[in-house]
Amino acid sequence: MSSVRAPKDEEERRKAILAVALGMGRCIEDVVEEIIGEIPDEALILAIKNRIQFAQEAEETIDFTSLVEGIIELQNDNV
Repeated sequence: MSSVRAPKDEEERRKAILAVALGMGRCIEDVVEEIIGEIPDEALILAIKNRIQFAQEAEETIDFTSLVEGIIELQNDNV
């Protein structure tokens, strides 16, 4: 499971920023492409970013892979 959550404290936040600055981070688009096997469209990325932001505000952890798959399923149901 690849989970997403906000940093617990300022120290964890600094470590995350440092890791990204050192090139250890990956953009959402690349991770989603790896999960779905194709380049994601902007609507999918926006939906994912909005859900991550909501989860951070609610201080909850989400399973990123399940999130991506769930949003794609909803998009396919509406087509």
